[in-house]
Amino acid sequence: MTKHRLELFSDGVFAIVLTLLVLDLRVPSAPGLAGLWEIVPALFVHAASFLVVASLWFAHHGVLARVTTINSRTLKLNLVCLFWITLIPFGAKNAAEHPLEAIGASLAAAATGFGILSLLYMRLSAHSTIDDNPRLERYRRRQVAAVFALGAVDVAGAAMAWITPWPAYAATTATAIILLAMPSPAEVEQRAGAPTDGATSSGE
Repeated sequence: MTKHRLELFSDGVFAIVLTLLVLDLRVPSAPGLAGLWEIVPALFVHAASFLVVASLWFAHHGVLARVTTINSRTLKLNLVCLFWITLIPFGAKNAAEHPLEAIGASLAAAATGFGILSLLYMRLSAHSTIDDNPRLERYRRRQVAAVFALGAVDVAGAAMAWITPWPAYAATTATAIILLAMPSPAEVEQRAGAPTDGATSSGE
């Protein structure tokens, strides 16, 4: 399978997941400000979930930006990653309807954490031009460590949600923000004064 076909399939899954998020929003039963107040938790959960899925899509794009070879292990790990991402709308729906209960927050955090870890191992299963660039060796090691730590924090937040949901909410939101803030390989090369190979996306 070519990398282009893998990207098209994955982008389609991400698009469906984002669509499912908005379909879970319900019209409030009360009119005016009372109705707005009624759906405030759902709106916050929707915004946070959208941010998480968008950051994972951004990271997924960055992972494949400089990958040169797709193997069977990469395909399987990509499917595992997408499986976890498709669970985010279900977790978000439960969190929107019962924001202070454990199930929704825990499932959303677990799906985010295991999705990130699957994405990390997918990247490590494939050869990338980053692997051949000694100027990016330190960047590569730091990115791998950072992404692994984010996944571990999300999984820990999912476990802690059964005591209180707030660690799970904090972990998933922080993960999305950090993923979006991570520098791309091209940015790192430009800071070092080295020529880039044309890739401008974030992530590994």
